[in-house]
Amino acid sequence: IRSSHELIEEQDFLTLPVPTSTGEGNHYDVVVCSMVLNCVTSPKDRGKMLSLMYHHLSPGGLCFLTIPKLCLSQSKYIDRMLFEKILQDGVGFKIMEKKDSPKVAFWVLLKDEEGTLTKKNATSETSESATMAENCRDEWSKLNILHRGKKYRNNFSVIL
Repeated sequence: IRSSHELIEEQDFLTLPVPTSTGEGNHYDVVVCSMVLNCVTSPKDRGKMLSLMYHHLSPGGLCFLTIPKLCLSQSKYIDRMLFEKILQDGVGFKIMEKKDSPKVAFWVLLKDEEGTLTKKNATSETSESATMAENCRDEWSKLNILHRGKKYRNNFSVIL
């Protein structure tokens, strides 16, 4: 889908440079990722996309995220609870609102006002939070089969 309004900027988040602490790079107040994440071809690129969306948001910025419910309900590797844990604990978003239609899952995600670094991305950590960060990296850096059986027929997953 192409935006028709001249003030709407379409970007490929996988090719944008990460904004720096000195202000270089683009920061946005709102990012809309509607039925896009599920089209990204690899789990690692999906994780990269989520992380880049977070980093490109201004503090207090919002991300509107939608994916097909089947991505979570029929995946061998991920379910809604794990996906939301990755969004919050792995990437750093705060889930402000969520809802479902019969076929689509919706989230409104917030990057907090301070732009606090997540456990995964923090540079100075206490030993307890460093241990938690390492566990998160281990947990979300490889594919683990959660569900087996004919019902779980898709390979949607996210790797950070």
